[in-house]
Amino acid sequence: MLANIINITFICNYIRIYIFSVNLKNILLMTKLSTFLLGIMGCLLYPTTAQGSSQPEKEDSVRNSVVGYLMKKKMPEVINVDLHLRSAFHAKFNSGDADTDEASFRFDHIMIGIYGNVTDKLSYKYLQRLNKGTQAFETENLSGTIDYAYLRYQLDPRFAVTAGRQALFVGGFEYNEYPINIYDYSGITNNITCYLTGVNIAYSPRSNQEIAIQVLNNRAGTMEEAFGRIPEGIERPFAPLYYSLAWNSNYSDNKVQLRYAASAGELAKGKWVFMIGGGQMVDLGKFNLFLDILYHRSAIDHLGVIRKMAINKDGTAWDGIARSVEYLTFVSEANYRFLPKRNIHLKGFYDRASVYKENGIFGKGNYLSSWGYQGGIKYFPMADKNLHLFLNATGKTYKNIQKENIINQEDQFRVSLGFVYRLPVL
Repeated sequence: MLANIINITFICNYIRIYIFSVNLKNILLMTKLSTFLLGIMGCLLYPTTAQGSSQPEKEDSVRNSVVGYLMKKKMPEVINVDLHLRSAFHAKFNSGDADTDEASFRFDHIMIGIYGNVTDKLSYKYLQRLNKGTQAFETENLSGTIDYAYLRYQLDPRFAVTAGRQALFVGGFEYNEYPINIYDYSGITNNITCYLTGVNIAYSPRSNQEIAIQVLNNRAGTMEEAFGRIPEGIERPFAPLYYSLAWNSNYSDNKVQLRYAASAGELAKGKWVFMIGGGQMVDLGKFNLFLDILYHRSAIDHLGVIRKMAINKDGTAWDGIARSVEYLTFVSEANYRFLPKRNIHLKGFYDRASVYKENGIFGKGNYLSSWGYQGGIKYFPMADKNLHLFLNATGKTYKNIQKENIINQEDQFRVSLGFVYRLPVL
């Protein structure tokens, strides 16, 4: 009996020793495997030099790792990130065709803005729309979704230079407002290709005065993308540029503000466009009112308003260009903050498009005459005024033009209920 107990005890101890040795082997194996993996990660994150040395490289040589670079990199002194949102429920009522009436939710704008200062003199701005197509136009090699992408250097308190994609100098107040705050642009203003690449130099002789000159591309893509099918006899210009001059000023503690600009550009060889615009605003705090006037005369219809209305004799869409065109726009808007969190606005505009010299299928005369009207109320629920809710109604009426080669546009009316939120992310 005693012998059996001794044998059983011996067997149990042997089993314990065996299990311990197996676990020890597993632990050693796992330790070796972990060391091997850590070694691989170390090689990836902290590679050795070409000679196989394990000594770290100097700071100004090849970066050790992306993570290390980002951790060491100095961020700009000021960086701001904003998300711009405008969404609404739209109910459309087109008097000409009941089949086109519709009501739906829609995101009008989703934009991301990044801006700030690198130094006390160098600043930057980037603004991109996230709900537009991403096609890159050939001339600028840049997507039309990008509104701003520029650097600005303040040479001294009076002089500043801005280079990159920026807004063309047009003049007026509607054109210079943030897109999310404009429920409907006037017809002509809405057709200007305003965000283009170039440079401008601004000079402020006084604190209330600014004079600026600007040179930009006058199109982002090819001539065909901008003007339609190009006929024989029209050649590409050597430099498709805008040359612009702007003057902005304010008086009586900003109660009176003026914005004027003039631009000229060669669209094709020997074919120029001329634009002049001006805006006047009276701002009394709770109440403000502005009036904008824009005149446009061009050898080629690069806005495309008349060209897109034209049809061939068989009723198909016209795919060529229109020449010798004029545009005139009047825009006026009044805003009244009748309560700290409530604002009402009324807006009206007039657009006219005409041909001043007969060419091809286009005879001399008026091709478009339209009136626009708008009104609504805004409610600001938060103290920072970044968020507001709105109820807005807008309509357009078109004069029936008696010309065989164009399609008259239908009257429009729309009611919108939604929100605008400029959200500071960083």
